Amino acid sequence: MFLVLALVVIPSPEARKNVMRLAQRMTRTFCSNISTSNCQSWTALSDSLDDTVRITTRKITEPGQPNGVILCAVSTTWLPYPHYQVFNLLRDEQQRSQLDVLCNGNALQEVAHIANGSHPGNCISLLRINVASNSSQHIELILQESCTDQSGSLVVYTPMDINSIQLAMSGEDPSCIPLLPLGFVIVPVESSTGSNTNTAIITTNEGNSISVPFSQVENNEHNLSARGCLLTVGLQVLASTIPSAKLNLSTVTAINSHLCNTVHQINGALGTSTTATTSSCLDNGNNAVAVGSCAEPPITAAQQ
Repeated sequence: MFLVLALVVIPSPEARKNVMRLAQRMTRTFCSNISTSNCQSWTALSDSLDDTVRITTRKITEPGQPNGVILCAVSTTWLPYPHYQVFNLLRDEQQRSQLDVLCNGNALQEVAHIANGSHPGNCISLLRINVASNSSQHIELILQESCTDQSGSLVVYTPMDINSIQLAMSGEDPSCIPLLPLGFVIVPVESSTGSNTNTAIITTNEGNSISVPFSQVENNEHNLSARGCLLTVGLQVLASTIPSAKLNLSTVTAINSHLCNTVHQINGALGTSTTATTSSCLDNGNNAVAVGSCAEPPITAAQQ
């Protein structure tokens, strides 16, 4: 099937608009689902004040998302790297194959590309997951939108089947295609510290302040500031196709494990070394969720 065996030539302006509309809806859905502005109740999986994982559920019966119970998990981690460096890592096809829960280590191949601005990082991509089981009848694809500027970066993506892509390419209305987006939000921050304090106060572009342990920001008393970014990882899974179903503990355990593993893999790919590790997602002694924070790495002398 030519659509996925080679670079895709989007057949018409209407098909291009449809793919862009699909990507826009995907990004809007992701931002809405990980936001607290819609009065959604979130539950922290740990009492830690650090980068704990928080979850929420939604019961979906309307078109546009898979019907059933959707579980969303989010965690925000401070990284001692500029946001564009993290952004470049997350949009790199070769690196993403090692980081992404959808890829399972399989290589990604971009088969369609729509520029969405002058910066090369502002684009919409259709990615193929190269797995042995791929055939003309079963193709694993990812629709992805990435955007960046000085205020921050965003990488949002969702699994797609070949029939949905062909529907959008044919010029049909793509609003009926169910989307379950995942993604990364990267916000640049600048920290300022005082010599008599044990923590650094980091202010985001939105004006929010968070406290980060002093040891993670500085290695000595002569450096009074450090730059980095806040990385928010948001994952969603269809926990049940029955909207009235109750949430299963194993589903919570699995999504927490995927999220924390993703954060640690990103840390490793950025060249960081951490001494803290994520607590076990499931305490084998009492079968209770016992989630620790996805700990941030300290700044090394080479990064100052």
